[in-house]
Amino acid sequence: GTWLSCEEHDAGLVWECDPAGRLPAVARLALGVFSHEAAAVEPVGRQLYLTEDQGDGGFYRFTPTAYPSLLEGLLEVAVVAPNGSVGWREVPNPTPTPLDTPTRQQVPEMTRFNGGEGIWHDGGVLYFTTKGDKRLWAYNARTGMLEVVFDHAVAPDSSLDAVDNVTVSAAGEIFVCEDGGNME
Repeated sequence: GTWLSCEEHDAGLVWECDPAGRLPAVARLALGVFSHEAAAVEPVGRQLYLTEDQGDGGFYRFTPTAYPSLLEGLLEVAVVAPNGSVGWREVPNPTPTPLDTPTRQQVPEMTRFNGGEGIWHDGGVLYFTTKGDKRLWAYNARTGMLEVVFDHAVAPDSSLDAVDNVTVSAAGEIFVCEDGGNME
């Protein structure tokens, strides 16, 4: 019954918030310290997925120790093979201080995503966008495969040219909101 709000700066956190406003917002340090853009819960796998708004940011997965509590757990970052299969590597220090190595630089083999933006869960698939390369991605949490659903470089005449937030309708239609470009 809560929602997650992300801070989009280098020392950013994820806050768990009560939509009714009865309880104070709580910072969830275990979800890492980095420029969070968005978070989505995959309830069957009992994991959270997070995007990072940096040109060399990561795609993260958090596995709570005692789901649904976000007090503690394992933060990992994606390593994508050429065939699209995703492996996960533990982030050694999810809560670095300003003098420590930033989260996105702790796992050298991690796959870099160009400006992670919105993320949405639908039926075991996590859809997310990257603004730097204008792509829409789909990660299937059941199969561990990642694919590009839309790539502006392949469709340069497309009206979609500034990907940001994403959602999926009950009918399975993917909707992408633009931030910039022609704002469609």
